[in-house]
Amino acid sequence: MRKIAIIGASGQLGRAITQALKENYPNDLIIPLSRKTPLVQQGYTVFDPATDDWSKLGKIDILINSAGIIQESKDAAFQQVHIGLMHTIIENRQLIGNPKIIHISALGADPNHPIAFLKTKGEGDQILIKQQNAYILRPSIVCTPNALLVQKFKTLLELSSRYLFNLALLPTDFSKTRIQPVMPADLEKVVIALCNQSPQQKVWNVVGAEEISFGWLMELAARARNQKITTIEIPKNLVASVTKNFISVWFPGLINYDQFQLLFKDNIADKQPMEQLIGKKADSTLSFWENEFKG
Repeated sequence: MRKIAIIGASGQLGRAITQALKENYPNDLIIPLSRKTPLVQQGYTVFDPATDDWSKLGKIDILINSAGIIQESKDAAFQQVHIGLMHTIIENRQLIGNPKIIHISALGADPNHPIAFLKTKGEGDQILIKQQNAYILRPSIVCTPNALLVQKFKTLLELSSRYLFNLALLPTDFSKTRIQPVMPADLEKVVIALCNQSPQQKVWNVVGAEEISFGWLMELAARARNQKITTIEIPKNLVASVTKNFISVWFPGLINYDQFQLLFKDNIADKQPMEQLIGKKADSTLSFWENEFKG
């Protein structure tokens, strides 16, 4: 009987992981942590890793860190969330009983990456990988409802319909980028497997059954809207300049420059090690995308 605490439990991934843990372990052993006081009524424990006394958590057997951000804000920076928090966890590990650590990172995380999101994720991973009894999960895009990627494609098609006579002005090579999204249930199964096992492998890529392209997603989104799109490719360097100097400044909610750069990085990996760990084939995500774009 192990006590499991989850940092970032009120986030989208954190909520899914917490629910999966409660379905597999007695609820009184699951401690979802959140900095948001109103969530106490929903069973969360209010805890700020940066300022609170960690000893108040008592002895923890497994600590899951699902905290992370895809873009910076005035309240949260990549350095603070992806690197500073990792230092804080390790500094306080002994105070809570030296638990096993399971950390949710990102596929493609690399301390030498030119994109800040993946660079800081990679730097955080480097800090943790030196620790004993610690595991790093690197999921691809996780197929959660109202996914950010779905919102972006819907916005792109809406702008095309309203202002561009159904022309889609896309950077060169955008349509070729491949991703390998994963269903939340498979990520949850990997977390539970690592709660129950202690394999030698410390870093686990978590990906879905299929590699899909942005071009395929664009076609699927257009069909769902009964919209006929004509694609026109624009030199990538030109679009990059406009994104960096204009869109990122005036319309950051549409896309920022880091997100633009990620659009040209394949996000795929070998799924077999993950499948062996959870004892089944990775779930398909195709029906998820069809349903999301219809919604």
